[in-house]
Amino acid sequence: MIRPSSSDGRPFGLTVGTLSPGTVLSCDPQETLGEAIAKMRRANSSSVVVVVANKPVGIVTEHDLLSLPATTAAALSEPVATQMSAPVHTISVHATPQSAIVRMRDRGVRHLVTIDADGCLVGIISQTDLIRHVGDKKPFIANDVADAVRQSTVFAHKDIRVWELRQRMHSEKCDSAIISGFAEDLPAELKTGIITERDILRHLATEHENLTAGDIASRPVKFIRQDMNLDDARNMMMRDNFRHLVVHNHHDETIGVLSFADLLEFIEQDYLVHLSNLAEDGGSELTKARQSLALANKLIENSPDCVMICNAQSEIEAVNPAFTRVTGYQAEEVIGKTPSILKSGRQSKEFYDKLWADLARTGKWEGEIWNRRKSGEIYAEWLSIMAVRDGDGNVTHYASIFTDISGRKKNREDVLRIAFTDELTGMPNRRRFSELLSLHIGRARRVGRPLSIAMLDIDNFQRVNNALGHSTGDDVLVEVARRISRELGHDAVVARVGADEFAAILPHVKTEQEAVNIAEKLLSRLDEAHQTRKGEDVYLSASVGIASFPEDANDTSNIIRCAELAMAQAKEKTKEQGRNRVGLYSVNLHSQKGADLALETALRRAIDNQELHLVYQPQFDAKTGDITGVEALLRWTTAEGKTIPPSTFVPVAEEMGVIGELGRWVIRTACDQLIAWRQEGLFNLGLAVNVSVQQFYGSMDFADQLRAILVEKGVAAERLEIEVTESLFMRNIDDMRTKLQRLRNLGVRIALDDFGTGFSSLSYLRTLPFDVIKLDRSFVRDIEDGPDGATLPITIINMARNLGKTCVAEGVENEKQLEVLRNAGCDLIQGYLLGQPMPASQVSELAKAKNARTS
Repeated sequence: MIRPSSSDGRPFGLTVGTLSPGTVLSCDPQETLGEAIAKMRRANSSSVVVVVANKPVGIVTEHDLLSLPATTAAALSEPVATQMSAPVHTISVHATPQSAIVRMRDRGVRHLVTIDADGCLVGIISQTDLIRHVGDKKPFIANDVADAVRQSTVFAHKDIRVWELRQRMHSEKCDSAIISGFAEDLPAELKTGIITERDILRHLATEHENLTAGDIASRPVKFIRQDMNLDDARNMMMRDNFRHLVVHNHHDETIGVLSFADLLEFIEQDYLVHLSNLAEDGGSELTKARQSLALANKLIENSPDCVMICNAQSEIEAVNPAFTRVTGYQAEEVIGKTPSILKSGRQSKEFYDKLWADLARTGKWEGEIWNRRKSGEIYAEWLSIMAVRDGDGNVTHYASIFTDISGRKKNREDVLRIAFTDELTGMPNRRRFSELLSLHIGRARRVGRPLSIAMLDIDNFQRVNNALGHSTGDDVLVEVARRISRELGHDAVVARVGADEFAAILPHVKTEQEAVNIAEKLLSRLDEAHQTRKGEDVYLSASVGIASFPEDANDTSNIIRCAELAMAQAKEKTKEQGRNRVGLYSVNLHSQKGADLALETALRRAIDNQELHLVYQPQFDAKTGDITGVEALLRWTTAEGKTIPPSTFVPVAEEMGVIGELGRWVIRTACDQLIAWRQEGLFNLGLAVNVSVQQFYGSMDFADQLRAILVEKGVAAERLEIEVTESLFMRNIDDMRTKLQRLRNLGVRIALDDFGTGFSSLSYLRTLPFDVIKLDRSFVRDIEDGPDGATLPITIINMARNLGKTCVAEGVENEKQLEVLRNAGCDLIQGYLLGQPMPASQVSELAKAKNARTS
């Protein structure tokens, strides 16, 4: 068999977890084999996984069913545990596709069950999945069908009993049989039939024992010539959903069958040839790899950063010279021991528990930690740890790199002291004032007492500098600072926050009037003459603004902003009513810009304060009523219990430029919930997430971000659906086509949301890679207007079907709408009639209740 050149390597890229389709059938060991087969047939699936406590203990595949006895009634009534293949062959969701190919070959199987780190069922990957995804990475342009076709095929007459053919296919280890003996006057494609394991499965589910091969054979068959390009054959199989093609030679004689299994073996052999070529070519990639490894070792040896390598049991295997220089330990003193030899005792058990939990979840950890040198001295270090996995996804080593930052921390303290102090007056500067105010607000919040702050600006101070010089002006500012500190007393915190601007925290002021009285006394004190070094008297006036916590604002930046607005009001009064005015903050001072500022500030803290959360609106199969997936919807409830709608805060997030961060949080949180549902036994839910146009134009490619999240979470790409609106194409439709195709290449589904409410050019429906069209709720409401109102939604549904797209109707609220949509052929239904947005726990209850009714 001729194999293609493999000099270009095998850039498969994704992990097994992201290649598996995410749809997995499971059953209990006590279910009967007949019930398991019925499940497989209904789902058109080639396997069912037997699970106990969400852990796989066995599997039943179409191939296993070939070995059943001639009379199957007794076997079908037995528990599936007596007929399943066990132990089940598993693979980590983090393993590479190459590992899956090799493991299938070594174990002689066509399915591998994917599991997480706890051994729980995640999904299943088959030869078909590898062909669909891995095969895309290596076209077969240079090869013909004859290079890959399997010629050891079962040929049988149409009158043979199905049970006899089944046993013959089992003994000859073939997954298909070519059936002949049909009438000679039929067209060529009808004179031959084919029977696959899937056909055998359908036959077993019907429980008819006396059927012949001619009764169940699939006709017409799909013929291809042996000299057809192998890449074209594969594309035909993908496009037309054929798993087997009958191959003719130049004389139109049937010589065999081309199946997915043959394509996978072809890829596998190509991969092995690639490895063999590497091993034999001493001057090629292997030599380069060895040279790179030697270079890496030299770099580690001479690195100024400490390097420590531990095995999977956390035992130290190697350290570099920098490790000895920083810790004082020689290599022979630590090898074989654990890193706990360096513990300082400053970090708690909870700190280390979280470190290991993060390392197990993400494969890396980074942060500041305190350790102890051999001399007993405690020092600070910046530590990065990375888990190293083998091809099967198992952790083999932990690589740690750390740097002694104790000297840096001391320098940092000196820098911070300078950075937080006003050089002229010795007072805290604006930055330090904000930190101190934050601490005071936190304390006031805990004890439930009010807090006032005052902002003071000297009126027209520039005239002092212009008339007397900046040196004299500085002397005056120092004297102003002294008077403010003496007048407000030791309890107040006073800072210089601008050139001629001061701020004060008044922690023990209880009422607004008390704050006004203090401010007026301060202004009277400042109104007294200031004497310069030359004996000249300088008279000043000032404006003071006052704001209170929590009445006026509930956080640091906003209460400062309120005080500044009040101070600005006081300065306006100075022009009209004379100098030394006091202004109090009121709501009518806050412009819309101020309101947006408050919203921006609150939104930045919403994630940290756990104010953002997701709800999920179920989507239902229009025909069966089964839950097929959910749409994740973002909600914001502030700490005060106020609900802010997405229509208000999402545009603000886009204007602030934080929509990318917010969008990543939504996707990661929704994927975590998908995993949680999977652990509850809900394996087949899809997940739809809305994205903003700005997420496609961030500093990092959106497809790369999404891929990283899917790999980290171990979520199958086909389980995720990204919803976009027509506004996405208003910038550059060609650029967006490329960006969407990158998502499609990951296996992610793409939905066009709110279809018909934008510019709705029908041409892009054909050219852009959409999978789903979402019928906008406004069209669904029009159904209430009778036949005329139903015309447009029915037209859109028909258009979606003709384009091969799934159609989802949003906003379905009554039975009449549901009936019209179902009769029109709409695929999925979403709306308050069947399910409103709900917490994740309610989705679980609803899905389990529906499963119980249908089982």
